[in-house]
Order: sequence, then structure tokens, then C-alpha cells
Amino acid sequence: MSSENKNVLLEVKGLKKFFPAERALFARVKHFVHAVDDVSFDIIEGESLGLVGESGCGKTTTGRMIVRLDDPTAGTIKIYDKPVNDYERMKYHSIVQMIFQDPYESLNPRMTIFDIVAEPLNIHNIGTLEEREAKVMELLQKVGMTPPESFLWRYPHELSGGQRQRIAIARALVLNPKLIVADEPTSMLDVSVRTGVMQLMMQLQSDYNVSYLYITHDLAVARYMVNRIAVMYLGKLVELAETEELLHNPLHPYTKSLMDAVPVPDPEYKRGEPNILGSISAPIDPLPICRFYDRCPYREILGDRCKTQPHPELKEVSPGHFVSCYPVHEGKL
Repeated sequence: MSSENKNVLLEVKGLKKFFPAERALFARVKHFVHAVDDVSFDIIEGESLGLVGESGCGKTTTGRMIVRLDDPTAGTIKIYDKPVNDYERMKYHSIVQMIFQDPYESLNPRMTIFDIVAEPLNIHNIGTLEEREAKVMELLQKVGMTPPESFLWRYPHELSGGQRQRIAIARALVLNPKLIVADEPTSMLDVSVRTGVMQLMMQLQSDYNVSYLYITHDLAVARYMVNRIAVMYLGKLVELAETEELLHNPLHPYTKSLMDAVPVPDPEYKRGEPNILGSISAPIDPLPICRFYDRCPYREILGDRCKTQPHPELKEVSPGHFVSCYPVHEGKL
């Protein structure tokens, strides 16, 4: 889905992840949660792609499969056109790293800051002790933990949430990866700290030529951080486009409802109710029709088609703008 003649770093095709909805000791599992269901996208070198959607839509599961923390049920993930399972695991994690959502849980409380950031170097047997210490000091300086000497031998409990997330970013960068999966890295931080961490990540992307898969539920954050946005709903991608194109011209009814829910910093502004029906459907054994059908205000615009046809494919409706919606495909929206 990227332009030709560009170096594709990550390619995801038909990715699926189903979890058993019930567990019994000897009984055969009959029902499954379709956490991720036939998701495809790519990321080129130096690009940031935002994966946006409400909680439970499959964003984090997608990210975990890309960093090989979870195995997919079906589909392929390639890095530089090579299936991820063809990489030796240590080599793969020198290319792909992850920044987790919770800075209070992702750092080992028994390890010093030096040990946490240097651990990937130790595992990969890179450099002498002096070289590792110099590398850690350099990264602490880069992520704004200055002077770095004053942080080397501290423990995570001695740091604030924003400082812990900066340490997590330094750890992710220590092996000079090409792709970082950032799972809502600012969502648990104070508002006053978020902007600083986002600016840091933008600067580091420029300095290290790293690509991001940036997972978030916040469209305002996505607008600031990424080049393209992929909108996810109940395990399916429903829209994918350049950031400004998607925010100024949302086409899928779900994307429009997300835009309607973005806060406006104006006490005089009167917002109407989002144009969306009912509540989110259960992801257990969903019907093969459009995943958004139960909540879509336009579901009868094409008669029974949205109710009887398979979930619509993610189709390019204008250059670089992909939408999974029959009324949009037919020019009715």
C-alpha cells in the first residue's frame, strides 16, 4: 500500500490472531475471539504509521505479533521482504524493538538504569564494559536524562513516570533498530510530560532514521506523530490514508465518529452526539458481514448488501486512501 520505488521495511499481509473464548480441560474449543482478523499494511523506511482505534480493537495484539511476543494464527509478517520466522530471534530483535505502554511495569525494579539500558548489549555480547557504559551515557544524554552520570546507578522507583519512559526509549534504541513498535507510550503520563516525550521521539526518529508503528487511541497524538493513519475496528482495518488526508476527509463512518469525539478546547462549542448506533459488538465468532454493521448509521443505504455480503475489502478509493465500506465504494458516502 506504499508507493513504488520506496524501500519497504515492514510488510503485513492477512494477519490474524484468534484466542480461545473458553477453556476446558478436555473439551475441544468451539468459540474464538477474533482479536485481529485479516489485517494488511506496510511501513517504509523512515516512516511512522499510526494504528488508531478504541480499546479492544486489536492494536496492541497486532504490535505484539510484529515484535514476536505473540504468534499469529494466520498471515505473514516480513521485514525487508524476509519472513520474520526466517530471522534468528536475537538478530530480529536488533532490527525490531518495542516501547510498552506502562513505564511502571516495563522496567525491572531490581536493576539499575545502566543495567536496564545495557541489557540488550549484554545479551548480544556487544562491546566491552567501558564501551557499553559509554553507549548508555550517550543515549541517556540523547533522551534528556542529564547529566547522565547522575542517573546511571539509580533504580526505576527513584524516577518519575516521564523519566521512566525516557529510559524505556533509550533501551529500545540501544541496538540501533530500524523499527520501533510504540504501544501508547504517552497514555499513562501527565499531560505536561506527554509533549516532551513526543518531541523526543520525533527528534530521535530524525537522528536514528528509525520507523515507528505508533499505537494510540488519540487522533490528536497521531496527527502530531505519524505520516499515515490506519483505523482499526474490532480486529479489522477500516481506513488507511495519509494523516492530513484522513483527518480532513474521513470516509468510513467509524472514522467520522472518532473525529466527532475529538475534544475541542472551546467552552462555547456545542457538540452534537456522534453519529453512531448501539454499542460495540462482541468479538467472539463475529458474523462474516461488515464488522461495523450493527453500529453503522448508513447500513441500509444499499439495501441488504451490507447485511448479506462479506466484510468489504480495504479498497483504494483515491490515491493512497483505502476504505473498507460498500457505500463508500459505490460513491454513496
